[in-house]
Amino acid sequence: MTSLVMKAEAEASERVPAQGPLAGARMLFVAPDDYPAFRVDLVELFSNHLVGRGLKIDWSLRPFQDGPARVDERGAERFHVARRQMSGKFGALRYRMAENWLRLKLAWRAARGDYDLIQIRDQPLWAITYALAGRISGTPCLFWMSYPVLEGRLRDALKNLVPMSWPSRLVRIVYATVADFLFYKVALPLSSHVIVQSKRMRERVGFRGIAMQKMTPIPMGVSTERYNIASIRAADDPRLAGKKSLAYLCANVVSILTNLTVDALAELVAEGHDAVLVLIGAVSDFERKRLDARLEELGVSDRVIFTGRLPLAEALGWVKRADVCLSPFMMDAAQQVATPTKLVEYLAMGRPVVGTVHYDQNEVIHGSGTGFVTAFSGKAMAEGVARLFADPQKAEAMGARGPAWVKANRDYTHLADVVEQIYMDLLDRQRASMRMQQPKPGAGNAGS
Repeated sequence: MTSLVMKAEAEASERVPAQGPLAGARMLFVAPDDYPAFRVDLVELFSNHLVGRGLKIDWSLRPFQDGPARVDERGAERFHVARRQMSGKFGALRYRMAENWLRLKLAWRAARGDYDLIQIRDQPLWAITYALAGRISGTPCLFWMSYPVLEGRLRDALKNLVPMSWPSRLVRIVYATVADFLFYKVALPLSSHVIVQSKRMRERVGFRGIAMQKMTPIPMGVSTERYNIASIRAADDPRLAGKKSLAYLCANVVSILTNLTVDALAELVAEGHDAVLVLIGAVSDFERKRLDARLEELGVSDRVIFTGRLPLAEALGWVKRADVCLSPFMMDAAQQVATPTKLVEYLAMGRPVVGTVHYDQNEVIHGSGTGFVTAFSGKAMAEGVARLFADPQKAEAMGARGPAWVKANRDYTHLADVVEQIYMDLLDRQRASMRMQQPKPGAGNAGS
């Protein structure tokens, strides 16, 4: 799917910006994401929709491959890239120093007033630097919080979810604790506005003392132009013939979520359902071995199809062909504020779904009427799937409600409208403030 997104990014970046309310405005966008960008929200929401509405963007992202320091220009977008040479003992340290130097130079430009808007994404401490730069120049500075980064790092260290030595864990715990204080007491109060991913995240951040009216939830979405059920051809594979099929869009790393879908399959087979599970996405060789052992243990090795990495249209073809799509999701402190994208992708393809209890999934599934919400277990998910298997006509009717709901609520065209209005409100307030600071005509002659 990555190649298609990169192609979309290139097409969007080469397009001449349309004239709109944001025409001529230039934004500095600093984020820890890879360059070239592949995350759909960056590509679709910004490089496609907002650039298409006239916004110009200077990006600071992290290069995915080694290369020299440079500025890549593509239409209305400029990508500021630090030198990256990871070979050698101190390659990572050299890159980090180069990146920090680049970020400081961009902060200096922001303080001089070279930008109309500044936006920092998921970089809690850099938010302080850029918010101060914005205060100096009078430029609105937003923080985009797509994930509770510090809470996630603290969780990983405390529970040792990422293998590391005890000294490394201690350093990460100290960093997360100190940075958490600075983020909520300094960075966010200095920011002009905060964009969060969900209503739940807005509540969580509000509990930390940030004014609710200062925050706007912008969930993950899809582009209904690309996720168009009419233009996607359903997969036609003989392994699915005569069987009920489940689909799961899995990440690169097999996790407890993927294992849960396998458990659900085993429960269904044990209850007599002739079912097949399709795992859509890349799985590393190491993780494939672990998963194969799990499938062998459960006796369902011949009932799982691995598609590997696919272009978007082919991946969605498997989704469209599925009888039921699965969306298990964690409810720990870091994940409960997310807005799972795969669920919305299933709905865009008109499929009935079974998802586990989660704030956003509850709202989406109940609000759209497209499936069932179950407890976080393979057995519970299997029970939800069995209900849909038992009444295929009802299941299809539920799935058919998805595309219209997505277009009205999670299409990036709609989300771009909301973001555009946030930017325009900030720019209007900035202009009004500048007018108020200008001396009135003749004020200097008062009393003469």
